[in-house]
Amino acid sequence: MHNKNRPPRVACINDLSGYGRCSLTTAIAVLSAMGVQACPAPTAILSKHTGFPHFTFQDFTPHLGAYLADWGELEFDAVYTGFLGSAEQIRLVEDFLAQQRARQHTPPHVIIDTVMGDGGKLYPTYTPDMCRRMKRLVSHADVITPNITEACILTGTDYPGEELSTAQARALACRLYDLGAGAVVITGIVREPVLCNLVYDGRELYFDAEDRTERMFSGTGDLFASIVSARLAAGGTLPEAVTLAGSFIAAATRYTLSLGTPTQEGVCFEPCLSRLAPGQDVKE
Repeated sequence: MHNKNRPPRVACINDLSGYGRCSLTTAIAVLSAMGVQACPAPTAILSKHTGFPHFTFQDFTPHLGAYLADWGELEFDAVYTGFLGSAEQIRLVEDFLAQQRARQHTPPHVIIDTVMGDGGKLYPTYTPDMCRRMKRLVSHADVITPNITEACILTGTDYPGEELSTAQARALACRLYDLGAGAVVITGIVREPVLCNLVYDGRELYFDAEDRTERMFSGTGDLFASIVSARLAAGGTLPEAVTLAGSFIAAATRYTLSLGTPTQEGVCFEPCLSRLAPGQDVKE
């Protein structure tokens, strides 16, 4: 339970891309709209996200240790991680989580968005050592939010595509849960005409579905994990957080399609942010 004398506080450990709606630019906007204080810790600084044909990239690894160490006196209601650019960064996050849990009577929620790959392929920046360390990092999480590719990489499962049967989805969720996370959310399961997010907490398994749009935009995973993190930090449950995230992304995507926005630029969620304020209906 967070300190009622201040807004919920979330440490957001992710990259900062100056153009293209993703990572920290998304997290800061979304958490703020939901009444949550976003405290960013950049893992890398990019001029544009990596979906563009050219961009600049600065690795923040040499500075991240001192940055997180200086946060040692602070207490966070949640820690939310996204893109981690090196094995050393994953180790530093592990140390930070251990520090936070040791000094707080009520440990923070830990939400790990396992940004490792997509479309059945590992991202070029990811090494075998990073995969091993990420597999260990998820054991410290209360919630992990992999897509199907990342779920398969973490569990050593052959990639079956984006359409999963209930049996396939259940088996994959159970293997992920066995890695030690408190709960698993597998995002982006295609079941025409809907797109599903699967939630499994070791007891119950269910699918949260929204209508699937004809185009997929960059950054929706960051948008999803940001909403889930903010809702959990504010005391919400995982099922309601997942439903809120799915509904908001579907509504914002429909709006984005009406504008004809290029997919690289991500979902135009800014005009929709007021729907995330407590008590609002995000669907329309």
